[in-house]
Amino acid sequence: MRFPCLAACVVITALPLAACAQNDKLPPLKIGLDRTFRHSTALLVSAEDKFALKDSATNIVLERAQAGAIYRIVSNDEGITVARIDHKQDTTVASNLAGPIELVPEQSTTVKAARLNDPTPKLTVPWKRYHGALSVRFEDDATLRVVNIVDLEPYLYGVVPAEIGAKSPLEALKAQAVAARTYTLKNRGKLAREGMDLDDTTRCQSYLGIEGETPFVTAAIDATHGQVITYADALIDATYSTDSGGVTACDPTGAQPYLQAVPDCPAPGMPEYAADTPKHNWVCTFSGAQIDLLLGKDARTNVGKVKELTLDGVDASGRITTATIKGKDGKAKTVTGPQLRQILGYDQLRSTLVSMKVLQDGTYEFRGRGWGHGMGMSQVGAVAMASAPYKKNYKDILTHYYVGVQIVPLSTVKIDAPAQARAPKPLTKARPAAPRGS
Repeated sequence: MRFPCLAACVVITALPLAACAQNDKLPPLKIGLDRTFRHSTALLVSAEDKFALKDSATNIVLERAQAGAIYRIVSNDEGITVARIDHKQDTTVASNLAGPIELVPEQSTTVKAARLNDPTPKLTVPWKRYHGALSVRFEDDATLRVVNIVDLEPYLYGVVPAEIGAKSPLEALKAQAVAARTYTLKNRGKLAREGMDLDDTTRCQSYLGIEGETPFVTAAIDATHGQVITYADALIDATYSTDSGGVTACDPTGAQPYLQAVPDCPAPGMPEYAADTPKHNWVCTFSGAQIDLLLGKDARTNVGKVKELTLDGVDASGRITTATIKGKDGKAKTVTGPQLRQILGYDQLRSTLVSMKVLQDGTYEFRGRGWGHGMGMSQVGAVAMASAPYKKNYKDILTHYYVGVQIVPLSTVKIDAPAQARAPKPLTKARPAAPRGS
């Protein structure tokens, strides 16, 4: 996990979306848009209504713009430069920004950003659209990082289709919405040291913004508005993964009793819900040289030339708990199953529900089931449960995967204050640029 020093930021803020019921008191989320914008050095930003560009530090309006006006944000060693893109010439608005700089639409509207591989706009701009606000921050490596400041429900509109697929059955979409809503509130502030709550990658939840929305998915989310999952009257950590492999993973610490090893099938002896899905069962192989290379790259497993790799034990769900690596010089190191998966590659070792043997030619063969950590809801299992012949509703799905929980209105749950995002440290005081030609 990286904890960069945030030095400056530019904020593009839309007026608040119409808040509903339980979410009135919830402050907006800060979602890092790392999938698209991480380490960018040039961006375009705009809004679909009239807006004012202002320095929020002084509350001085720098410019007032018509709907669709475009500004370019470029980073360099000194900070951020903001320029208005005109037909005839560009006009620099400010440079070496300490920020934040706000772009405030007159009406609640869509804000958008586009990453440029060079500072010059192309004929076709790869816009990404979002509800709420954007914050463009200057990193200590002189690149930009974009954060979407967005209310909970509009955020879910972009999460659910990204996570489970827009064409999933209605009840599976509703289950994903409740799980994602609960996960979001429970994990808010997870990335506070990076100046955000969550990001849009698989280390938190996938998120596509407005680009991922469909009316069908949005209706499914709205049908569960404000519903969350609790255990003993508190929000659960509603983690989920792609495919449980036939049995969900249990919490090894026992601190989350709702995360148990649950057989992912209708009843004992019956076929698994996801048995026929692609990649439910998988095989991956590594040559001896590949094992030496991969394990040698990580200090946790570097023992020099590998003599032996063993999977030492399994938990109640059948997942490996630890693995031991022994080197030819006698050095030995032990890692957890999830650590071994990380080191060998998440897309190669798709889960820790796996067995291993060494073939005669020295190849390491892993045979496994499922994809992901396996805790909580299986997304392919949820799709199967919502489909024929099972036709389960979203509450049936959620209570199958999270043991002993209740589905309740958010208004009845006390929500702990999230960890506070770290305030950006200014580079220098913002310096307005002189008009071109002066």
